[in-house]
Amino acid sequence: MPATTFTGALTGAFTGALTAEDISSEHRGRARLPVFLSLEHEWEYLGETPAMRACQRDWWAAEPALEGLAANDVVERVRWKGYRTSPEGASLLSALLRLAACRSASRCLLQALLPRLAAENVYTPAFGHGVGECFRRRADTAADFVAECFAAIWRHAGEDRPGHDIGRLLVSEAARRLRTARQAERRHQLRTVALGPYEAGHLCAGLFGARSRAEWLASAVVEARRQGRLSAEQAALLYATRVQGLPASEVGRRQGLAPRAVYHALSRAEQALLSRAA
Repeated sequence: MPATTFTGALTGAFTGALTAEDISSEHRGRARLPVFLSLEHEWEYLGETPAMRACQRDWWAAEPALEGLAANDVVERVRWKGYRTSPEGASLLSALLRLAACRSASRCLLQALLPRLAAENVYTPAFGHGVGECFRRRADTAADFVAECFAAIWRHAGEDRPGHDIGRLLVSEAARRLRTARQAERRHQLRTVALGPYEAGHLCAGLFGARSRAEWLASAVVEARRQGRLSAEQAALLYATRVQGLPASEVGRRQGLAPRAVYHALSRAEQALLSRAA
């Protein structure tokens, strides 16, 4: 399910885990943002529906870690201390991810991750923006962040990742995609200039024909690849890191490169692009 279709599709619950002593008052305040409150109300209903109870029996057969646990019990047992959960919580999150192709399991997983989402440092006004630039309200950021997390759950549904921090996997991916979206907004702002006073307000024009630096670089990379001046791997590496803004380590992992090798490969790709552009 794409993140853009999430709004209005979910509205559910937040467990008492967030009010534990190890969660700050700031995090508790974030839990009162509209999207979290809506999710809380939904979960109060969903957790007790016949459809959820029927799905639970399938979970018990597929995942021993969930055997005998109701959906509400699963969420309550995933206790968070800052960014980390207990070994039992980690086991439950892994089991839910393996079952996440089931809508009820994916919804339960999202519910268990809500305290982790509230703790993530994405609610500052300048997240994904430069100093002095426009930014969204915290409520909008929270709604976008939850939507991206639910989309990440669907992308990774069915994966078996023993030993992995499932919370970090999903929440970090959601934060990266949220940052990328904010940076796209920045590029739009760079193309928009004030033309001066106009009656009571200001007349602004979007310079849609202009290009930001990232867009010029994207065009150069695509053209170089089309002409055979860059390999497919070099073009993909440059585009992902310099245009999309993804961490080089993450892009290297996707391409099967060792951590040190990815920076060497990136340097060679940049040199190839610049030398041939000159």
